[in-house]
Amino acid sequence: MLRLIPLFLVISLGIAGVVVFGYYSLVDWNALQIAYVNFSNIANNSPELTALFSAEAQQNIHRINLFAEGVWVLQSAILAAIGLHGICTSSQRKRN
Repeated sequence: MLRLIPLFLVISLGIAGVVVFGYYSLVDWNALQIAYVNFSNIANNSPELTALFSAEAQQNIHRINLFAEGVWVLQSAILAAIGLHGICTSSQRKRN
């Protein structure tokens, strides 16, 4: 049982990472949607290129943040899967 404690810790950290980073991914997704609407409004209505470049930069910031949060969600899920795999294979090692 003492061998399983680090694996349960890895699983719980992985699940916690998926929840936390998943939440912030949804926050960034909402901000990206708002930035995209702002960008499209400026593209349709404003003749100034500086305003368009500024809106595009703001949109790209949210895209990069969303990508990074998504990567952390996937890495946390992999961490949880590795811990679960370790628990599944450790019971087989005890039998042999």
